[in-house]
Amino acid sequence: MRKKPYFLICVATNLLMALTNQSAMAFSLKFGKGAISYYNPTEPYVIDANTSGTTFLSPRYVAPIKLGGTNDFLKMLNDDVRWRGWDFIPSDKNLYGNFEILYYYACGAQTLCAKEEPKSDNHIRGGVGAYINIKYNPQKTDPKPEQAKIHWIQRVVNNHSLYNEHQIHIDGGTHDLRYDGIDIPIWMNVNPYYDTVGTANESSFRDKSYRIDANNPHFWVGELYLVEEIAPQTVKIYNGVRWGWINRVYRRRNILCPAKSISSDDNCTYEFSDSLSSGTEVDSFKLPGFTPGKRFTARIDNDIPGNRCNPNTYLTASDNSGYISNFDDNSSPLGDGFASALKGSVSSDGTINLDVRAANGGRRGEDRGNYKLYVELYEEGEFLPEADEFIVGSSGGGGFGAEIEIPGRTQDDPILPDEREGNWQLFRNVPGCRWYDPHTTYGFEFQALDDTLFTEILDFPIGDDNRFTVSVGDTIVGEFSPGESLDFVSLFGHGISNFKITDIDSLFGSTQETAFPIQLAFNDRIGSFKMRPISKESSPQSVPEYSSVFGLLAVGAWSIVKALKIRSNKQQ
Repeated sequence: MRKKPYFLICVATNLLMALTNQSAMAFSLKFGKGAISYYNPTEPYVIDANTSGTTFLSPRYVAPIKLGGTNDFLKMLNDDVRWRGWDFIPSDKNLYGNFEILYYYACGAQTLCAKEEPKSDNHIRGGVGAYINIKYNPQKTDPKPEQAKIHWIQRVVNNHSLYNEHQIHIDGGTHDLRYDGIDIPIWMNVNPYYDTVGTANESSFRDKSYRIDANNPHFWVGELYLVEEIAPQTVKIYNGVRWGWINRVYRRRNILCPAKSISSDDNCTYEFSDSLSSGTEVDSFKLPGFTPGKRFTARIDNDIPGNRCNPNTYLTASDNSGYISNFDDNSSPLGDGFASALKGSVSSDGTINLDVRAANGGRRGEDRGNYKLYVELYEEGEFLPEADEFIVGSSGGGGFGAEIEIPGRTQDDPILPDEREGNWQLFRNVPGCRWYDPHTTYGFEFQALDDTLFTEILDFPIGDDNRFTVSVGDTIVGEFSPGESLDFVSLFGHGISNFKITDIDSLFGSTQETAFPIQLAFNDRIGSFKMRPISKESSPQSVPEYSSVFGLLAVGAWSIVKALKIRSNKQQ
C-alpha cells in the first residue's frame, strides 16, 4: 500500500465507490442445486447383460465463461468464410441481468430425454446426452426481447460428428469423428445464430444434445453466448456459459487379465489410489505381464472427496528403457478439468510404466491431494474410447481434450460470480484452490456459505499495488504481497468463515473481471462463498485467541518477520 496525499485518497475513494455501485449489478447465473426445475448430474443405464454405462454432466454445474467470447470462439467466427464482412465485437460490460437455469440433466438409454419440450417429436429414448433449458432475464440497459436483435451463438466440440468425413450430413452421425464448430447446419450461411433453426428465441435457450449409440463413449461440450445484432452483420457478444456431458461404457469381456491385476467386471480395468504431497513428488506405477503391443488407456480422476485442492496432475508413459512415449496434462474426462489422460501400447517387455506428478512444477494450491488412476487394456481391433484427437497424449487444453477454456487457473482468467444477493456476489459449488474475482473496490468481505470454511489464501494478485491488509473479525492479521500466502488453520487452529481484505489501491487486470483476483483454498475440494465490496474500513486492534501457546509464539515470530520485511520494502 503506497502512501498518497489526502485529497487524492478522497478522489480515489469516491471513484471506487462509483465503480462499485455500477459493477455490483453484474451478470449472474441463477439456479438451485444445479437447476431450478430439475437437475440430475449422473444417469446410469443398461444396454444388455454384458454392457452398461453412465452419462455425466460435464461440467457438473453450468459454468460462466469469458465475457465477450473465448479466444478460440472469436477466432472460429472471424476465420469462417461464411461470415466474411461480419464484425463480431466482444462486449466490455457484463449484462445486468441473469441466466436462469431451469433444466440441466443427463440422459441415459432408459431416460425419456427432453420430455419437457412442447412437441413430442423432440422426446427421445435409447441414446445418451443431456438436456438444458435457460431463461434470459434482462435488467436495466440489457438488450430487450421483442426487438428482433437478441440471438444465441453456440460452439460445440465433440467426438461424434453429425457429418461424415466429406462433411455430408448422415443419419446418426459418425462416431470417432471429431467436430469443433458453430452449432448450426454446415450448409447454413445466412447467419451464425443457433435460434434460426434451433429451439431458442430472444428470451430462452433450449438444447437436447444427443447421440443414439449408447454403446459407445462420447464427449460433448457447448460454449454458449447471448449476442445482439446492433447493426446489419455487426454482432456484440455478451456473457456466456459452458455446459455439456460425457458417457462411459462398461463391457464384460472374456479376455485373460494377468493374475495380479485389479480388474472389475472382467473388463481388465486396473484402479490405483494415491496422493501427491508436493510439487516434486513422482508416483510410479508398473504393471507387468501383458502382451507387448496391446493397447491401453490411462486416466486420472482428481475430484476425490476429502481433497482440499484437487491436484493438477501430469501423466507420462514410458517404455522399458525409460524413454517417454506419451504425456498429458489436462485431458481426463474424469477429473475437474485439470486431470490427465493418455493412451499407448504395452512395452516390448510386457509392462506398462506410468508416472504421476504435479503439473507446472507444483505451483501453490496445485500440488497436493488424492487421486485415482485407471488403466484399461483393449483387445486387438477393439474400439478405443473417444476419437484419436482425444487423449492424444500431448499437453491437453483442459477438460477431456475439448480445448474449451476453463477459468480459475490463473489470475488473468478467474472464476466469476454466478449469482447476486443484494450487494453480495456469490460463488456456488466452485472448485477449491482456484482464482476468483468480482469487481474492484477499496476492499472486500468474504463470507463462507453452507459447510464451507476458508483454510488458506494461496496467493494475492500481481500488479502495481503490492500491499493488502487482511483482517479476521476485529483483528488485523497483517499485510501481504503477491507470492505470499496466509494459512488460517496454522494461525487459528481451524478454518474460518469470514475475513476482509482492504487497502486495495489499484486495478490489476485490463477488464472488470480481472480487477482483483484472489486464490483461495477451502476445507473441501468444492466450496461456496460470497463476497461484497466495502468502501470504508476501520482498523481493528484486538489480538486473537490462538489455540495453543506454541501458536501464539509462532504468530508473534511471524509478525516480527513480516514487520521487518514490510519496513525493508518501504525503505527501498
